[in-house]
Amino acid sequence: MEIRQCRRDDFEPVFRLLEQLWPDRELDHGRMEETYLRGLDSDSQVYLCAAMDGEPVAFCSLAIKNSIWQQGLLANVDEVVVDKRLRRKGIGGELLERVLQIAAEKGCHRIELDSAFHRQDAHRFYEAHGFKSRSLLFTKEI
Repeated sequence: MEIRQCRRDDFEPVFRLLEQLWPDRELDHGRMEETYLRGLDSDSQVYLCAAMDGEPVAFCSLAIKNSIWQQGLLANVDEVVVDKRLRRKGIGGELLERVLQIAAEKGCHRIELDSAFHRQDAHRFYEAHGFKSRSLLFTKEI
């Protein structure tokens, strides 16, 4: 297994992984691909995958923003997903460790993420990797 930056031609397997992450949501393939490609070209986003035989089997995205509250750069993990057939084998942990390293290299002193209330397994995973629950996330569609 190799942890590497995602490439343009990784979109289809990444899309299949995101379908596993959000099974109750119908994803717009075209919009998702446009967003993915824009992220690849962005200086403030990092897309990583764990690949086996060149094929992504896990995906993690990192966004970096300037934060007045943090008085510097703040990293946010937006998505983490491992193929359901390969979960609990340490792949997600390796991806998360690599993304933490990248955030530190980019000058971030804090990394955050949000996780839906119903994702209890994910919460235990993040806590096992040193994350602490410290706030609620409020959203509103516009």
